[in-house]
Amino acid sequence: TPVPRDQVVDLDQNGYRRDHADRPELCYGAVEYVASAEYQARPPLPPPLVLAVEVTQPSLTSLVTDTVLTALAAVLPTLPLHTRVALIAFNDAVHFFTPALSHPGDTAGEVAGGGDTAGGAGLRMLSVPDLDEMCLPLPPGSLLLPLDRARDGLLALFEAVKTTLFAGQRRPDSAFGAAVEAARLLLEPTGGRCLIFQHTLPSMGSLKLVHRDDVRSYGTDKEKSLLQPASPDWPALAAKLASCHACVSTFHFTAHNYVDVASMATLARATGGQLYHYTQALPEQRDVWGPKLQSEIYRNLSRPFGFEGVLRVRASAGLRVEQYLWGAALPGDRDVDVPGIDADEAFAVVVQQDEKVPDGSSPCLQCALLYTNNFGQRRIRVLTVALLATSSMPSVYRYADQDTLLNVMMRQAVTASAKTTLHAVRESVISQSVDILANYRKTCASSTSAGQLILPEALKLLPLYALSLTKVALLRAGTDVRADERCALMASSCRLPPIASLGLIYPRLYSVRAILAAAAPPAPSPAVAAPPPAPQLHATLPLSIEKMDSTDLFLLDDSVALTLWVGRGCPPELLQPILGVPAVEGVDCARLRLRDTGTAEYAALARHIDAVRWQRPHLHQVVRVVGPKDSSEPRFLAALTEDRAQASMTYVEFLCHVHRQIQNKMT
Repeated sequence: TPVPRDQVVDLDQNGYRRDHADRPELCYGAVEYVASAEYQARPPLPPPLVLAVEVTQPSLTSLVTDTVLTALAAVLPTLPLHTRVALIAFNDAVHFFTPALSHPGDTAGEVAGGGDTAGGAGLRMLSVPDLDEMCLPLPPGSLLLPLDRARDGLLALFEAVKTTLFAGQRRPDSAFGAAVEAARLLLEPTGGRCLIFQHTLPSMGSLKLVHRDDVRSYGTDKEKSLLQPASPDWPALAAKLASCHACVSTFHFTAHNYVDVASMATLARATGGQLYHYTQALPEQRDVWGPKLQSEIYRNLSRPFGFEGVLRVRASAGLRVEQYLWGAALPGDRDVDVPGIDADEAFAVVVQQDEKVPDGSSPCLQCALLYTNNFGQRRIRVLTVALLATSSMPSVYRYADQDTLLNVMMRQAVTASAKTTLHAVRESVISQSVDILANYRKTCASSTSAGQLILPEALKLLPLYALSLTKVALLRAGTDVRADERCALMASSCRLPPIASLGLIYPRLYSVRAILAAAAPPAPSPAVAAPPPAPQLHATLPLSIEKMDSTDLFLLDDSVALTLWVGRGCPPELLQPILGVPAVEGVDCARLRLRDTGTAEYAALARHIDAVRWQRPHLHQVVRVVGPKDSSEPRFLAALTEDRAQASMTYVEFLCHVHRQIQNKMT
């Protein structure tokens, strides 16, 4: 592309433009511009929000509907007043609402041609029973109402849905697909965000699903079908949502029931949304998953967000963008439509070298994102990084980024699970690791003894992490990880940054005794209040039962939840200040909670848990207690990835296996 004449500037004696210091894009790796009118297909607007809530009989009796609406009522007042909001409720039909507005005489319900009045003047419910030909009973502008005038009416509507509107509901049928189509119609003119809350397997409409989670297919070639949508209609619907710039986040509530997350996960993965999975959504566990739900809804709606995005990554001559690894693998020779992207999300780019790059040169990678922010402003964000080309393989391995490498390997493994068996995916992870280490041995350490396993300093833990990746719930063999949970983990792993994905690949294990011993006594309050220090984490332990003392408590962080394991010989003086019980024998550990006993022991552990959660703002990790011989203990022990599990190797055995594979490649 020719450079405009007004952009041409002479170079100085160092080869830089003379106006280098006056141009932010030449001085900083990240710059942002306000987009001009030529980058706007229409005048930008603050994106609206659609809330779709299931109101079937199982959802009502399990208190899922009540908990969801309670959480939404708590979060709603924190949203910007310019936000336009609509509520959809669905069971065997799809229901729309026009709540009362704050200005009498300006009520959207006045234009409704029909419907049931409920909950007071101005509130109307309009139902659409035709699930195959979904339509809106009113124009989108009459259903998407500004929060500054409809907040009180929406709060009253939430209360009416919880208490009166569906109190007589007896049918378990769910029209989830029709509700998503209704949300698409609402957002089609402007784009925006949609949060959908689901509890029951969809059983009505064109996108109805059937139970297909057959444990007999686990470990066979048929298992990969359980990890993919049951019908091509689901990816087609996701593509329609993406084309109208609608970003969908889905919330799935299960309690030993199958909801086919695999089919619905494509909605969030294709539109830039986030998938949330609540595995113990039981009424008696509401005090655990209820606060988690409210915290995650608040984070979803309050974090910095970009809408209607278009992204492109460019590379210097000799380099080519081969693939984008986002919710799915996308070819690199194209602009990527980004219906939504948030501050907690990351994507990976695979760059291929096609031509020789001169040694010592500085090839560049540049990512440009055109998007609309929360306030309706159209902006362009540009990220640029300059690399250093080298022909020295020792330098390549010396500066390798292990966390990023593992993040890309994890994303590629998730992508490959759609085409091959999980066993083949696990073997591929190991094969990639062996190839990397064998190449190092060949190019950087060929003169050392063949009987030694030589690892690069920057990748010395690669065998450990590769083994752990094949043994965590994301890819682990066996039947303890059901299809819904595995699909939810796959959807989450496709959006994690490297700092968060490492905890999913290799969970962190902490000794509670060590946490308490390291806790410093509280310092006297200074005369002038100082800002609180950044949360600090304590040293971790290897994931092996041999490193664990039976008289201790251990906290396991797997990036999804926190598990507090009680040793078989744990004394009362350690249990009582933290759990409020002297022993766990004969106690249902599922009902145990961390109790604020006002002791120094509880305060030290609570500070550590806060430090863990502070690193992962995209979700709220709940603490679950597991005791000896508890039904959940085998699941905890399976997370100790350095030990033997079923037919898999221990870490020591795996190192020997990797060494043999490297030796075979060297001969």
